[in-house]
Amino acid sequence: MKSFYASCELVARGRHPLKDLLVVMSHADNTSGLILASSPMAKKLLGITNVTRSWQLPNIIENPAIADLIIVPPRMRYYISENLKIQAIIRNYAADEDIMWYSIDEGVVDLTHSLNYFVPENLSRTKKLDILAQRIQLDILQNTGIYATVGLSNSNPLLAKLALDNEAKHAKNMRALWNYQDIANKVWQIPELDDFWGIGKRMKKNFLQMGIQTIYDLAHASPADLKKKFGIIGLQLYHHANGIDRTKLQKRYVPKSKNLGNSQILPRDYRGEEMPLIIREMAEQVATRLRRRRGRAGTVSLAIGYSNTALTKGFSRQLKIPPTDNTNELSEHLLFLFKKFYTGEAVRSIAVSYSAIQPCVGKQLDLFKEVDQQLRQEHLDQVTDLIRERYGFVSLIRASSKLEHARSVTRANLVGGHDGGAGGLDGL
Repeated sequence: MKSFYASCELVARGRHPLKDLLVVMSHADNTSGLILASSPMAKKLLGITNVTRSWQLPNIIENPAIADLIIVPPRMRYYISENLKIQAIIRNYAADEDIMWYSIDEGVVDLTHSLNYFVPENLSRTKKLDILAQRIQLDILQNTGIYATVGLSNSNPLLAKLALDNEAKHAKNMRALWNYQDIANKVWQIPELDDFWGIGKRMKKNFLQMGIQTIYDLAHASPADLKKKFGIIGLQLYHHANGIDRTKLQKRYVPKSKNLGNSQILPRDYRGEEMPLIIREMAEQVATRLRRRRGRAGTVSLAIGYSNTALTKGFSRQLKIPPTDNTNELSEHLLFLFKKFYTGEAVRSIAVSYSAIQPCVGKQLDLFKEVDQQLRQEHLDQVTDLIRERYGFVSLIRASSKLEHARSVTRANLVGGHDGGAGGLDGL
């Protein structure tokens, strides 16, 4: 979807998503005015990107076009509802097993089984694919007002993705087709290593240190050397640079173990004595989700990121525990990790996760604790969950969450860290 968040906001205001100027700016206390999305015209006329901060806007304020710029806060629930409309449209053209949503504004569709049904004419496969792609674009536009860009391939999902990222977004009809025969003149001509799907700035730096400067170099590197240095990912990127992708959407990857977690960037540097409350709040939030899935965690993990002023980056540690879904027990295990590995630096980010999750079947009592106490704690967790499920997470909070440095109340109305939900808890 073309500049999805910004387009949703412009359409909601009766404005043109490609011609009007709008940015979606988060004013959450940990973002300092981060621009999440910009309309194509805002990018073109004002040079605003999705990494622009609010304090950088005065640098472009002399541009006369700034007078027409609309600045709005994010509405994540609204964007999710628009995404669901688009998903419903896509389901008119393919079965669920032939659709994989990559993110809130992007997905992959295998049209193999429906192409001839929608375009029965005696045409080449390539022509049929282009006709159907245009039809889908128009369907989305007429029903939502959102413009869609489409990467096409008769070969594999990877080439369709590369066509989307590197050509379709700039094409007049917002479509592009890349096949195996286009690898030399299109894939190998991608200008920067990190313009290629799956290669970020860190991987680019590693490749440059190996003398790999282009996608062509990567495609002609030694696969043995790449595997030795980067493992299976290095070998995968080598094949991708040669346009090879054997992905079948119908064969979904099923992880061996599932985990639940939550993370946040703190609005300021937190001192060590302030962290136990934050850890307890996050432990409780993730424990609520764990019980909703009727599971018990056998491993807890804690990742602490230190401030930029610190000499070290922080730490990430995990601990195997007797399987439990008890909030207090999970909190204590996480606090144990914090006290053991914390070195006294200022903290700016935190992540909590539970893994080795197994189904909750029956109650395993601890022989070294009072039975009545264990049962009361289990009942307390259950009642708390029922109240929050009915009235919202913040309908029942600990008194400590009203302290100045607490975070659970502030984060209760967030979805994906931005305005529009309840910290990932509501609706799960």
